[in-house]
Amino acid sequence: MVTVRDWRTSQRYIRIGHNKAIRNYFQTVKRGTTRESLRNSLLITSFDSADQMLIKMQYFNQYLSGVKSETVPLIPEFWNMRVGSERPQLVVAFRPKNRSKNLKNKDSKWALTIPHFDTTGTQTNIQKKLKLIPEYEKGNYQGTLTLKDNSKLIIYAKSIIEAERFIKKIVTSNLIDKKYLDKTNYEIKVGKIKGNYKEIRVTPTYAKYFSTGQKNLQPDWVSFID
Repeated sequence: MVTVRDWRTSQRYIRIGHNKAIRNYFQTVKRGTTRESLRNSLLITSFDSADQMLIKMQYFNQYLSGVKSETVPLIPEFWNMRVGSERPQLVVAFRPKNRSKNLKNKDSKWALTIPHFDTTGTQTNIQKKLKLIPEYEKGNYQGTLTLKDNSKLIIYAKSIIEAERFIKKIVTSNLIDKKYLDKTNYEIKVGKIKGNYKEIRVTPTYAKYFSTGQKNLQPDWVSFID
């Protein structure tokens, strides 16, 4: 039987090894940058629970694999470039929608941010809301919904229709705090952007909620969707 003392010893060795890998990888990071915040949030502390340790280790492994692919870390690097960096944010991870059982790529490769996600109600109600986040086809059209405080929901979809469909689903599903969005009077702006983005259908897998945005890169909670 594993005792508390055994676990604390294991925890210490895991923490030392993980944090050494984090510091080695981010050793050239500059102070005051998003990468520094990311590095600090991934370090395991002696106060972390087993679940928190696992999340940090899994996320770091995902981040490493994403450096060589199209993966977007689930701490949006555009927070510090727009209004809303210190406001509530739900960061949703998406993975390719597999159309064949033979496909093995089930990794969550992209992230989308929903500002002022409505967290009223019980955790069960919140989980039901997360299930309403739709799949969509990624592409070269940027769809933008601007809220009353000028924070934005931004999506990159394969067409104008697809971008509008996704945003309208978020609005009609009441996923945004009604204090920041008038459902009877809102505008969706869509425009084509430069570049050759891969068109692929993606589905939500899990979400992280940051109640104070960039002020604290440790999420309030993490919830699986798929």
